[in-house]
Amino acid sequence: MTEHKRKFEWIDKWVKMTGERARIDAKAHKTAIVYRTDQGWVREHHDGTIERMNSKENRGGKVREKERIDRIMSLLQIIWEKQTDVRFNQLISNLQVMYSSQNGGYGQRKMKEKGLQGDEVESTYLDFFFLEDERWEEFLQRLVDNEEA
Repeated sequence: MTEHKRKFEWIDKWVKMTGERARIDAKAHKTAIVYRTDQGWVREHHDGTIERMNSKENRGGKVREKERIDRIMSLLQIIWEKQTDVRFNQLISNLQVMYSSQNGGYGQRKMKEKGLQGDEVESTYLDFFFLEDERWEEFLQRLVDNEEA
């Protein structure tokens, strides 16, 4: 048993580091992280306050329908088949840029990174983590209907 514990001890450290990184990101972007405890789901805000969540709040009050997966994947397939030279992740990236530009810059995040000379350079990226599937599906359907893709 001791050998088994030593073999996978790194996982506990990795999980702890991942959680700490999430807290740092939440503070930087003034958002929150959500995780499960023995008492249920909690939301930890960037200021350190923690609130309990019940399962309905955690799911936005409803369970997402399974059928949406097939609909969204079908729409993506239609769009991708019109652009067969594009790699899948390019397709998704291009679609996110289109969605963002059509929706007031949705998902745009600013960050600073080190430039080639070691100086700080402002940069942006897109974060679609909180975009509901319903909105994404509507966007994809409009593209298919208007043949924009």
